[in-house]
Amino acid sequence: MSSKPLFVIRPGLSLCLVRRWVSAKTERELIASLDETLQWTQGSIRIFGREIDEPRLTAWCGDVPYTYSRRQLAVKPWPPNLEHVREQLHAVIDQLGITTAFGFNHCLLNRYRSGADSMGWHRDNEVELGDQPVIASVSLGDARRFRLRSRQHPKIHPMTFELGHGDLLLMYGMTQHHWEHALLKTRQTTGPRINLTFRSVGQR
Repeated sequence: MSSKPLFVIRPGLSLCLVRRWVSAKTERELIASLDETLQWTQGSIRIFGREIDEPRLTAWCGDVPYTYSRRQLAVKPWPPNLEHVREQLHAVIDQLGITTAFGFNHCLLNRYRSGADSMGWHRDNEVELGDQPVIASVSLGDARRFRLRSRQHPKIHPMTFELGHGDLLLMYGMTQHHWEHALLKTRQTTGPRINLTFRSVGQR
């Protein structure tokens, strides 16, 4: 690994952060390749009974289908570059002693075009992610503030990480049950950012 892993443990929260896990050269190559080869779309999700456009672009690949916010993502082949990242992630979690039920068999990618694109407060706690979801998040491009807050203990101070430029964040254990996270809008001038979120998806 490019830097020493930083473990963050709070009540109901288990994180591991590796800064610059992806080298600057590899990051540039990945961004260019993903922009050119993936089919980026603006999906829609249902919130409080109405359909709204997601404030970002998305793409995905996976060995199995995956559903979130009633949006169904079908099986889609892995591009060679993402397959390589997946293999490296499997080596990392094996080294760290973090286990998944099915390996990382799905990757959802979010492309934030500017500070106006965002991800609201949510948890990755769909049934098919299991009792203790493991999410591997790789951030490419300009850094943005990734926020987490406890649902059970409001007195615990929320956490903020500036993630970008090849950073790897692993969320595991009971994190998705007890904490929620977001990438909120910002008025600061920021360039494009691509976030790769690898998941271990089973069957409902």
